[in-house]
Amino acid sequence: MKKDFSFKSIVLPAVVLLLTAGIITALLAGTNTLTKDKIAQQNEKKQIETLQTVLPPFDEYETGTSKNGNQYYISKAKDGEIIGYAFITANNGYGGAVSVMTGITTDNKISGVAILEHGETPGLGANAAKEDFRNQYKQDIPESNKLAVTKDGGTIDAITGATITSRAVTNSVNDAIALYNEVREGK
Repeated sequence: MKKDFSFKSIVLPAVVLLLTAGIITALLAGTNTLTKDKIAQQNEKKQIETLQTVLPPFDEYETGTSKNGNQYYISKAKDGEIIGYAFITANNGYGGAVSVMTGITTDNKISGVAILEHGETPGLGANAAKEDFRNQYKQDIPESNKLAVTKDGGTIDAITGATITSRAVTNSVNDAIALYNEVREGK
């Protein structure tokens, strides 16, 4: 059996494939352009909602950058007085990075913790997002500037079966405390 290697059998399918890929690429680019602003608005709305869960009520906020280049949020009252700071930090848990937003008020209290992203096991490490676990962090910053899970001699009760995740969240909060101290010393 002889194979046909003519222009029609080789070039024509390649041209059709190229045109199809080009049209699909153009459609995807157009969709991205049309939805880019809406996605940015939704992300900003989610960020503000998260800030409101980890910080006491505030009237306005702005962003700052630490000496090490970490971005953080500053919440303020109407008169411009700083109420608190929020820091986004991440540490590796069992299923990858656990991204945490930690709110700290100007009177050295951890006002709230929110889990932003994680890849932890449902029913185990994913329980870090539950309020009863996160509320353990609402306390004065310890004199040592470090929190720890009970297995490591601290006061944070680890999630049953998810000590690695619990340590990741705790280490993220500790990183936020270090950033808070850095920002406060720089002011």
